[in-house]
Amino acid sequence: MTEKTPDLIEEEYSYKKLLTETILESYPKYMQDNLLRSMEKSDVLSLRKRRKNNGKNLLDLSEVEETTDRISQAIESEEAAVKFIEKNEYFKPYKYSAIFYVDKVDDSLLGKLIEDGEVYDFFDSKFDNDNTTTNVGMVKPTMYSVGNTIMFKFSKTLTGYNPGSDERKQIKYPVIVIYSKIRGTLEVRLDSTRSIFRTGDLFYESQIAVVVSWFTKNLQTNIRIINFPPIIEHIKRTKSSEVVVDAQSMAFKNGGKAVLENGINQNYVLPLLGELKELMIMHEELFSKSPEIKVIIERFITEAETLSNLPWVTLLWKSDKTKVKFIFGADDDTFTILQYYGRKSDMEKMDYVTQYIIENRDELDRKEEAESEQDESVPSDIPAV
Repeated sequence: MTEKTPDLIEEEYSYKKLLTETILESYPKYMQDNLLRSMEKSDVLSLRKRRKNNGKNLLDLSEVEETTDRISQAIESEEAAVKFIEKNEYFKPYKYSAIFYVDKVDDSLLGKLIEDGEVYDFFDSKFDNDNTTTNVGMVKPTMYSVGNTIMFKFSKTLTGYNPGSDERKQIKYPVIVIYSKIRGTLEVRLDSTRSIFRTGDLFYESQIAVVVSWFTKNLQTNIRIINFPPIIEHIKRTKSSEVVVDAQSMAFKNGGKAVLENGINQNYVLPLLGELKELMIMHEELFSKSPEIKVIIERFITEAETLSNLPWVTLLWKSDKTKVKFIFGADDDTFTILQYYGRKSDMEKMDYVTQYIIENRDELDRKEEAESEQDESVPSDIPAV
């Protein structure tokens, strides 16, 4: 660690104050309690009186009752607690994500950035704390490597004022970027935040765009937007035993709009379109006697599903009830945002969804390639000239 000068001590105090306010302001109560329990499990502090502390002089918070006071004292008094929280920011739950394809990152360029102090290595003995600034594009990220995965943390300081008062609040807002060498993907994860901290309607989109631009500029790598709608359609058609549509927004060519939601229906049938399909299955014999009516209804369902624009779709994984809303871009040059519902999803669950998406993208590619080869092999009736 670097020798602590008076300026560095003041900087550390300001950073700890920012970190404390962040957790008290942004973390729900259950996440605060989980954080404290995780620190106790990792022998960072003690929440209960112990006869033995494994020979370690742990910060004793057993007589501190309130969760908020425990958080404050841990950050103020224990440097290991600060490091634990900084590490936890890579693995904690996040509300939003965006996934891109990326070419292989040049290790030499990354090494040069570390050498020049433009990227900090979390495991470097000289590393103190994350670099925070009000402009995420100017942040010097901290890097955390695990096997074939490199995670980058861009820490932005957000400032807001409580409505009806001049009370200023500041929080640390981490944007996590996960580069997977195996999958060839770059995933940006970020959290929801109160409106007083957001600088516009496209706040989340702008944070994602800025860090993606940083990678393009500093690591000179090619990043490509994933076209999600065909993947979602493939999942809907082929993986209904695992994943179902829980809700979707539809914009029709005639200007009409509709939002279909599953609600409390445990059969996972969307209203209107899903119910029509169920109705035709239940009364298949009756419809077979009226083929014209059957064709009309089938055409209506097909046109509604294929000719309408889907601004967003929510998928539900049946096994663990993971629910993710896919907010599609307005055009092919705009990325899709994934929004996780319910209690914030942990890293393992988010990793699973990302892997599921990429596997189905690859599966769809193979299917389309096979169909293309089959079409080319079919002899043409048109004679060669």
